[in-house]
Amino acid sequence: MQERAVHPSFAASGVRWLWLSLAIVVLDQWTKALATQHLVYGVPVPFLDVFWNWTLVHNYGGAFSLFADHPGWQKYFFLTVATAVTGFILLWLRRESAKHWVLCVPLALVVAGAIGNVIDRIRFGYVVDFVHWYVGQYSWPVFNIADSAITVAAVWLIGHELFGAKKQPNT
Repeated sequence: MQERAVHPSFAASGVRWLWLSLAIVVLDQWTKALATQHLVYGVPVPFLDVFWNWTLVHNYGGAFSLFADHPGWQKYFFLTVATAVTGFILLWLRRESAKHWVLCVPLALVVAGAIGNVIDRIRFGYVVDFVHWYVGQYSWPVFNIADSAITVAAVWLIGHELFGAKKQPNT
């Protein structure tokens, strides 16, 4: 007879960390609104003159403008992927204990990043990016708070898996 998995109660589950997702989505949308109101499209405004500009751009593609030059199908593709990933993570958080914050926090960050960029794709058909980092002639693709949340989460999860996760013996 197979044992049924015991999940934490809803209140004790990882969904409790979605307050962080909400806070980041609000910050993301607020900063994008500021960028749209105060920056001229494509015109860099130096912030830290050595490596940081504010530059408003519209990203019709995915990460690093992947597929940005395609005829429009990518909007629906990225909306579908972001929705599926968000749904999967919400189910994961529901089954995870809120006490397991080392896993719940980066999952909440991914949810925030996905939702922040989905809102843009639905409202505008593109994602609003405005943070531009560079070193000399080398330039990082322009990004936003939602992108930052996803990047921090990815690094966190990889680091946790490589260095922090308790390895279970094979049984």
